[in-house]
Amino acid sequence: MPDHATLTDELKRLRKGRGVNSANITERAGPALRRLCGIGPDDPPAAVRDRLVTTLRDLSGRLPDDLRLALLAALGLHQDTTHPRLGERLEWLAARLARDSRTARRRADQACELLAEVVDGLPDEPAEPGDGWYVRRFSALVRLDGQAPEVTETRTIVATRDGIGELETEFSLPRHPADRRPTHDLGVSMLYGGRLVRRERRSESHFEFTVELPAELAIGQDHEYALRLRVPAGQPVRPHYLFVPYRRCDAFELRLRFDPLRLPRTLWRVTDSPLRVVDDGQPSGELLSPDAAGEIHQVFPEPRQGFAYGVQWKG
Repeated sequence: MPDHATLTDELKRLRKGRGVNSANITERAGPALRRLCGIGPDDPPAAVRDRLVTTLRDLSGRLPDDLRLALLAALGLHQDTTHPRLGERLEWLAARLARDSRTARRRADQACELLAEVVDGLPDEPAEPGDGWYVRRFSALVRLDGQAPEVTETRTIVATRDGIGELETEFSLPRHPADRRPTHDLGVSMLYGGRLVRRERRSESHFEFTVELPAELAIGQDHEYALRLRVPAGQPVRPHYLFVPYRRCDAFELRLRFDPLRLPRTLWRVTDSPLRVVDDGQPSGELLSPDAAGEIHQVFPEPRQGFAYGVQWKG
C-alpha cells in the first residue's frame, strides 16, 4: 500500500480547485493514489476519474460519519459539493456540521489523515473497485392506482472495468400476510437498454434477472436501462416500496402514485433503516402527504449499502 504521509499529501492536493472533477485529473492523481486505485499509466481521464471516485467513495465508508462527510465534500465527491473552489465546499461543510470554517477545514484534514491510516491496514495490492459496475442513479415509479401494482425501474450504471456485457439485478416481493393464494408471482419485461436473457427464482419471494447489454462497456462508460415489473391482478402486496442497495448507488429517486380516492391513512419516509424496523410496520420516519394527484416524490442521495430506503404506509 502507498506510504501514509505521501497518500495524505496527495489527498490534500487533490482537494484543490474542483477536486475529483478537475479537468486535469490525470496530472492531479499522484503515484500513491494511482497505486491505491489501480490506475494504469495509460488510462484515459475518464478511467482515472472513475477509479478515483469509486475507490475513495468505498474507502470513505470506513470513516466516522462526520469525517466521511468531510472527505466527500472536500474532494467534490458529494453530489452537493460540485463548487469550483475548495473554500466554497468547506463553507458548505461548515454549514452541514454547524461549525465554523476553521473547524470544517480541520475535519477535512483529519479525514485525509485517517483515510491514509485505513489504507495502511489494507492488503498490499491495488484496489479493484466494485465487481465491474456501480449504479450512478436508480429511479423507481410505483403505480398503485390501477388494477394491479406496477413498477418501472430505471438505472444508469457505470462500468469500473472493461468488458461489462451483462448485469445481474434482483427484486424481492414478500408475500402479504393475508395472502392465501396458491401462487405468488411477478411479471417482468424489458423496456429499453438491453435484453432480458435469464429470470431465476431463488425463493418464493426473491427474483433475479440477467440483462444482456447491446454492447460491452469500457471502463468509465455509462449505460441506462429500464425494467417493468407487474404484480398479477388480485395478488396483494405489502404496504411499502423499499430499496436496499448491496452495491454502490449514488442516488435513489422514488415516485409513488396512489388512487386519489383510495389514499393510505398514514405514509412515512424510510431512510437508513434496518429491515427489522420496517417489519414493525409503525411510522419510523418523516410523515408524508400525497399531492392532489395522489403522488409522493422522494430523493435519497448516496444510500448506504445494507439499509432500507423508500416509503411505507398503513391504513
